[in-house]
Amino acid sequence: MSKHRLRYLLILDFEATCGDRVEGENEIIEFPTLAYNLERDEVEATFHEYVRPLIHPTLTPFCIDLTGIAQHVVDAADPFPVVWERFRQFIEGSDFLKDPADYVFLTCGNWDLGSMLPRQLKLSDSEHSLDTSGNLIAPYNRFVNVKNSFRRHYRLRYQQGMMGMLQTLKLSLEGRQHSGIDDCKNILRIIRRMRSDGWDPSQDV
Repeated sequence: MSKHRLRYLLILDFEATCGDRVEGENEIIEFPTLAYNLERDEVEATFHEYVRPLIHPTLTPFCIDLTGIAQHVVDAADPFPVVWERFRQFIEGSDFLKDPADYVFLTCGNWDLGSMLPRQLKLSDSEHSLDTSGNLIAPYNRFVNVKNSFRRHYRLRYQQGMMGMLQTLKLSLEGRQHSGIDDCKNILRIIRRMRSDGWDPSQDV
């Protein structure tokens, strides 16, 4: 449990290449993050970029249908190392994020930061953000899994995905499921309701 009161949640939700032919070699293709100011209850900054995959540059029909991301969108995007450096500058160069104790990432599950980002960094030879064991280093290794927080806060027996959490709260989906940026916005709606119901994210860090 953190004794430092958080000021920001960085809500992150990747989308990645998917389909039978890319199994085990998934690459991030959408990289959205909302910097949510807990004190002001507002999004203070947004990072949102698409990413051009290099191992499997052609998206599968399944991936296009699932994410709504068109081939021409990723074709026009920069590869991951370039986007990653811009994201690091967004985090490490932001005046309001100078103290890592002030913020923590928040994801819907462990996949984004527990699995996908470390794997992408290895694929992209960007391992300066990993330790010798291949794990993310601070501040990227500090994250709250909202599925766990939601289950504990509402005393549910099982974890729920984003759609299940929205349904439990009687909130309708806004935008498109599996659009990374829309998912971030819907996760924010869940967080706001949780906070109004007494949830303190600092307790889950």
